[in-house]
Amino acid sequence: MTVTSEYLGERMHDRDALETAQGFGVFAVGADWPESRQVTGHGHTPASGDAHVYLWFGSSHFDPEVAHVTVLSATSGNAEADEALERAFEAFYHPDEETPVGVPVFAPVAITADGESVTFELWRSTGNPRWVARGHVGGTDVVLTGGGVEPGELSLIRVTDLTSFTNPFTSPWMPKPFLG
Repeated sequence: MTVTSEYLGERMHDRDALETAQGFGVFAVGADWPESRQVTGHGHTPASGDAHVYLWFGSSHFDPEVAHVTVLSATSGNAEADEALERAFEAFYHPDEETPVGVPVFAPVAITADGESVTFELWRSTGNPRWVARGHVGGTDVVLTGGGVEPGELSLIRVTDLTSFTNPFTSPWMPKPFLG
């Protein structure tokens, strides 16, 4: 599988061997998502094979009051998944609350991924409409953060082409690179 994005200006991952060996995939919220769909980050370390992609679904201006979901897809065991979960907890808790030292207690939630029901760990905080979820789909660690939408209502799909996603960090006057 080759995941490409003309907005990122490169072939993000030539992943055929990794797909077979580890089952890595990039997951997105289903195609019926009514708001903006954006690539907000990615990384790939050839030496270790670690890869990750961040996708944002929500307001094109990152308005937290609009229904939104961030999806991190990372190769299984990739430290980026743990770091994303830690950052999500820091943003998740009310400023008056202390971020927990360890991972707090979760509740299971079923989320559809690639047409199958997958159990994710779900964290919520009283009085906070936002939530954090973590699950594993094949060889991919998935960390979700969101608000304004129930996580159990999400349907995640594997994507291989990110050219339909916008990149908010690309200058509009810069030409899009040729991927040939």
